[in-house]
Amino acid sequence: MVDYSQFEASTKSGIQPDVSRIKTHDEIIGAVLRQRKSSKIICAACICGLAVFLYLKLWIGAGIVGLLALFFLWRGTGKISEDYMKEVYEEGLLVPGMIVKTQPLTILAIANLTAQDGAETINGCYNLVVKELDGARKELYEKVPCSCFFRYEGGSHHSAFQPHPLYWGTANGQEIAAALRQTEEDNKENARDEWEVLKEIAEKFPDLKNGEIILLNKDYVPFGRKDYLDSDYKPL
Repeated sequence: MVDYSQFEASTKSGIQPDVSRIKTHDEIIGAVLRQRKSSKIICAACICGLAVFLYLKLWIGAGIVGLLALFFLWRGTGKISEDYMKEVYEEGLLVPGMIVKTQPLTILAIANLTAQDGAETINGCYNLVVKELDGARKELYEKVPCSCFFRYEGGSHHSAFQPHPLYWGTANGQEIAAALRQTEEDNKENARDEWEVLKEIAEKFPDLKNGEIILLNKDYVPFGRKDYLDSDYKPL
């Protein structure tokens, strides 16, 4: 789960998210749900195996299977509430995203990672490879507004962010169009046109993997590369 305790979005999407659509279309949340479901199934299988080993008095095997059962029980516990699913789209920061590849369908989104007033501006570009984007035209350089939460690990900057295309949260084209207009207005306040920045980063780093982030300084010059889950980055 994403830690957004240190975050309050300055601009939100404004959409009314559809939980049933999120469960069906949000590939990030869906991956977590599938992992937890499979972990529960494996845990149940391990418990059955544990019973067999105990019956046969195979203590070493029982110990190994027991530890596996505990691991998958831990990984399968908890759930993503419907309230959280809605908050991703209602409370997350509205950020620009753009389709930069059509095969595979890839969205590059940009967000300001600055967490404290007065800190030097650092932006991040997140590479998101998706299977489907229902409602979008799925054309090269199509603009895709996204909502995101940030991971905060202390210090003056968020360590990462993860974008959720608004198409995953609603089928209401008018709401998405309104969100896109808001991102266009916000873009006018930036030192550079961030749509053009996204194109440049996509061209400069064509080998980005799903979940990778390129870090940019205040002048939008790339200086680091990292995976979403990593705390540290590799200098460019």
